[in-house]
Amino acid sequence: MDSSIACRLWMGVLGLVLLTGCAQQMLRDKASAQMREGQYEAAISTLSEGVNRYAESALLRAGLASTRAEAMARLVAQATQERMDGRFDAAQASLERAQSLEPGSPRIAELLETLKASRAAQSALQEAQRQRAAADLVGALHTLNRALVLAPREPDLLALKREVEREERLQGGHAIKLSLGETRPISLDFRNVPLGALLEAIRDGSGVNFVIDRDVKVDQRASIFIRSARLEDAIDLVLSAFNLSRRIVDPSTVLVYPNTMEKHKEHREQVVRVFHLSHAQAKTTATLLQSMLRVQPPFVDERANLIAMRDSPEVIALAERLVALHDMGEAEVMLDVEVLEVKTTRLTELGLNFPNSVTLTPLPLPGQTTLTVDSLRSINSSRVGVSVAGLLINLRREVGDFNTLANPRIRSRSREKATILIGDKVPVITTTAASSGFVSENVNYLDVGLKLEVEPIVSPDDEVTIKLGLEVSSLAGEVRSPGGTLAYQIGTRNANTMLRLRDGETQILGGLISNEDRRTANRVPGLGDLPIAGRLFSSQKDDANRTELVLAITPRILRSAARVDVASAEMWVGTENFTRPQLPAALRTAADRDAMRQAAAPSASPSGQAPAARDRDTSEPQQAPPSGVTVGLRGPEQVKVGDVFTVAVQVAAGQAITGLPMDLRFPADRLEILGVIEGGFFKRSSAPSSFTHAVNPTEGRVSVGLLSNAPQGVRGTGEAVLLRVRAKAAGEAQWRVQTADAQGPNGVVTDLQRSGLTQKVEP
Repeated sequence: MDSSIACRLWMGVLGLVLLTGCAQQMLRDKASAQMREGQYEAAISTLSEGVNRYAESALLRAGLASTRAEAMARLVAQATQERMDGRFDAAQASLERAQSLEPGSPRIAELLETLKASRAAQSALQEAQRQRAAADLVGALHTLNRALVLAPREPDLLALKREVEREERLQGGHAIKLSLGETRPISLDFRNVPLGALLEAIRDGSGVNFVIDRDVKVDQRASIFIRSARLEDAIDLVLSAFNLSRRIVDPSTVLVYPNTMEKHKEHREQVVRVFHLSHAQAKTTATLLQSMLRVQPPFVDERANLIAMRDSPEVIALAERLVALHDMGEAEVMLDVEVLEVKTTRLTELGLNFPNSVTLTPLPLPGQTTLTVDSLRSINSSRVGVSVAGLLINLRREVGDFNTLANPRIRSRSREKATILIGDKVPVITTTAASSGFVSENVNYLDVGLKLEVEPIVSPDDEVTIKLGLEVSSLAGEVRSPGGTLAYQIGTRNANTMLRLRDGETQILGGLISNEDRRTANRVPGLGDLPIAGRLFSSQKDDANRTELVLAITPRILRSAARVDVASAEMWVGTENFTRPQLPAALRTAADRDAMRQAAAPSASPSGQAPAARDRDTSEPQQAPPSGVTVGLRGPEQVKVGDVFTVAVQVAAGQAITGLPMDLRFPADRLEILGVIEGGFFKRSSAPSSFTHAVNPTEGRVSVGLLSNAPQGVRGTGEAVLLRVRAKAAGEAQWRVQTADAQGPNGVVTDLQRSGLTQKVEP
């Protein structure tokens, strides 16, 4: 009785233990399912309740610790990715969830502070971009510096700061050229007068003082005819006529000296500038500067990727622009490659396989294990063994479909080759025997499998040109040489091509097909060749294999190629003997434009006492004051999605113009530029004209440069540019002429009006 009670007790305890273990495992499985669904709080709550119920359970305690750590890691990684993508609200919510799981975590507190700094940095970045667009570079730098105090490693802030500093320095470099206090235009008309008289006349008319080097011969004579030129340009023209150079000492003083290398070294101030390059190679950049600017070879440090040069401030300013254009980041592209090998096999083996040989074997005498010559005398039918193979019935049918798929993703820089090998390296052993008898073995490896080589080239138009090489190889067999060396027979299929695809466009390459059809038969001689009954005395095997290789490739641009507008890509550098930066029209100050406007009216010529100043010819009639230039956009007011239409840049010039650089803006999310061609406005003149353009589809910008070689310019009304456009999304499309600088024979036209265009894009 006692033993039965004890047994029951033990059974009850065992059952309770089993039930407890099952309940703990169920709680653990439930928490795992909640983690997979992203319910981190619920999973931790489930395990916490289990620990409270089963306080001694090591399984639940370990599961609670690991689940909390895994949930924290997932939320932190999710918040980091959301912050990098600019989704600050989602990142804030993820970090708050992580903080609720582990209150007081110093890591979460640090990440929240980083997120707060990123928010402020993003706001400061937008404000700095707005200030930069408004040409307030000082304010943009001030905003960026304040934001970098809170987020010193924010890459977008650092990149924008470098660009703004470069623009400010470039404008400062031009200020070196425009440092004279007098900016009004000047006219000179002198015939065969000495240099001293010319400089004296310029001094009397402009107030600029001249300091002349001791080696300058002031009695040299020349004839100068200049009308309505900028003061500094006029000084340069006068000095170049006498093979002289100059240096601006202060806003009212100019030093004049001979244009020789020795005098340049003596009088021209020099600046040492160090360029730390981010993308370009220092050696290549140094070669560019030496070739374009005719400077001494710069110092190159390939380890630090920097160059240092020493030259005049004007040359340094040009070098900064060249380095900024050359040191641009390479475009990057992600290539999504899918390789599919479809293999189909069909095998049929049907029929009767009769024995094809009979083997007769003499047997030894009883009591003997081997045959002897004496035992051969007594061979008869009872001492000859017969071996005949059995009858084999073949009823075999095999059908197979195989897909071998490789889906690699390659990230590569533009013009960099990337290689993928999926397969094996097969060893090939070669033996070399020396005359002394020493034998050595060398092992080489052959790549067998799928080998893909791609070299993408990203264009500024967001198109990717891909040099592609595909090779699929396999072992077809083994070959042994008479000396015993083992070699392999390799079967290959190759495809080499060059593609040009847009961002996200998929190209499929197929047609690499291999067909193999084999038929073999095993027949009884004579009987197996009968027309119908021969099937009863033969066995036939049909084996068909078909293999096709398909390649699909999709480029996805991660970093676009740098696009340089026309104004930045072109720079005037002066003459061969006197290299200096020239001011482009887009960077002219308001004072310069006012001075150019005054050039059309009778301008003040130098009124000095030089006799040549009174001999100026004034019989030429004065030009009429300009009536202005209007630049507007003309196109359909209403289009539909998918329509292709034309937008024209209409110009109405009341005075003659010779150039019209402009910058147009359009909504890139609704419209797509298909082509840009020159209109007929400048073509009405018999003189040739030049036309350049650049389209930035990401920013919605079209930069156009128009220039006519007509000496008197072109006036009237006409279409300067024609844009072929496609509507791609519904909504309101606003066109505007962002900037336009009309240039006439006498300088920049200041009376210029711009008008935009509003279009409605219907679904």
